[in-house]
Amino acid sequence: MDQINRKQSLAQLMAIDAKQQADLKAFVGFGEDDARALKELLPLIAAHADDLVNRFYGNIQKYPEMMSIVDLAGSNIERLKVVQKRYLLEWFEGDYGDGYFERRLSIGAMHNKIGLTPRWYLGSYSFYLQTITPLIMRRYWLNAAARARALHALYKIVFIDSELAIETYIRKSSDDKFAEYQRRVAGYSAFIEEVAHGDLRQRVKVDEGGGSDELSLIGVNLNAMVESLAGMSKQSGEASNALMSTLVEMQSAINAQSAGAAQQAAAVNETTATLEQIKATSAQTLSKTQQLGETAERARREGDQGLQAVQQAITGMEAIRARVENIAQTILALSEQTQQIGEITGVVSSLAQQSKMLALNASIEAAKAGDAGKGFAVVAAEVKELAEQSQQSTAQVQKILQDIRHATDRAVMATEEGSKGVDAGVVLVQKSGEVMKQLGEVIREAALASQQIVAAVRQEAVGIDQVATAMSEINKVTAQFVAGTQQTKAASMKLDEMAGKLKISVGTYKV
Repeated sequence: MDQINRKQSLAQLMAIDAKQQADLKAFVGFGEDDARALKELLPLIAAHADDLVNRFYGNIQKYPEMMSIVDLAGSNIERLKVVQKRYLLEWFEGDYGDGYFERRLSIGAMHNKIGLTPRWYLGSYSFYLQTITPLIMRRYWLNAAARARALHALYKIVFIDSELAIETYIRKSSDDKFAEYQRRVAGYSAFIEEVAHGDLRQRVKVDEGGGSDELSLIGVNLNAMVESLAGMSKQSGEASNALMSTLVEMQSAINAQSAGAAQQAAAVNETTATLEQIKATSAQTLSKTQQLGETAERARREGDQGLQAVQQAITGMEAIRARVENIAQTILALSEQTQQIGEITGVVSSLAQQSKMLALNASIEAAKAGDAGKGFAVVAAEVKELAEQSQQSTAQVQKILQDIRHATDRAVMATEEGSKGVDAGVVLVQKSGEVMKQLGEVIREAALASQQIVAAVRQEAVGIDQVATAMSEINKVTAQFVAGTQQTKAASMKLDEMAGKLKISVGTYKV
């Protein structure tokens, strides 16, 4: 790159011709008026140039990093002050043509060479603006228009300089990196050529500290690749020897395999015949399971009907229980009425007894009266007789009522026993209903299971068909396999020949 710089200017290398220069000036608005305004300031700046430069480097000396860059560049502050003063005065000399641009570009190239990054030299532009602006303010403190014109011209030329310096820094940095990449790529190419000729002992040199960039990673990967190739080559040599001995064993195995394939074909034929028998049995099983499913379905329907009959029986028993309770209530009412009749007959019996006593007394009194009381005595006798008949009748009624009460008591007890029997019958029927319900659930589950069995048997039949088809295919494949083993035997003989050639080829690599 340095040799190219001697033959071509930086402006030519970077394609910054007169048009590019004019475009840059126009972009920042720098014109002839600005050039004149800057040139008018030359005496002022020249008078303060030494002070400005001293202050500039006084500021730089505050930063050890900047001073280390100066030391590494092989220069010193006094020498740099002379160059910096010349650089400062060129801003105000009024000549901003090719020479000016070339010198500014060379400054950017120098910054790249000594490692001065943009963050430092852009700061130097800020320093000059801060120190020159007060001088311009004092020079034109009574002329605002001239002051503004001078400051604007200064800002524009500073921006042009900073743009040129940055562009050159970036270009030089890119060129240097590209040259470094070319050097390293050339080394990689030579390395790859050696490897291509069979020298697997070569290793590419990876720059120290450069293991993080892409080319260094490529170098590391290339070395790893060659290591792998060397290992593979060594293994290939060993494998070729092992392959030749393995091929001998393989040929004997192929012969045994051919015999086994023939036996397999016979076994496949027997299996196919057995599958046909299984297929017929499966069809019979499917028919039986379908009958089982139909029987289970009928049992389910009959179970539902039985459960419905039990429900009807429970309803009937409940109705009987209600009727028995009504009968019991009627008998109890009859018993109460019989009791009332007994009480009435008791009163009648008492009245008959009293009438009998009165008739007896009347007879006695009639006897005392003699003939005058005979008619009365006859009446008294009849009353007595009627009273005795009434008493006998009431006694008979009492006996009948007693029998009725006994009968009603037995009827009440019978109805109570009947009610208890009805209750027990209801409980038994309800239990029967629960049993029928559980039986219905079992029948439903059995019906569902039978349906699942039918579906499973159908799937089994389909599976058997598929297996039969597969066995037919296996039979075909087995026949092809027998033919293939013969071809494999011929191929193994060719492979034996190729293994010998591979052994010779692997021997050409140096590991």
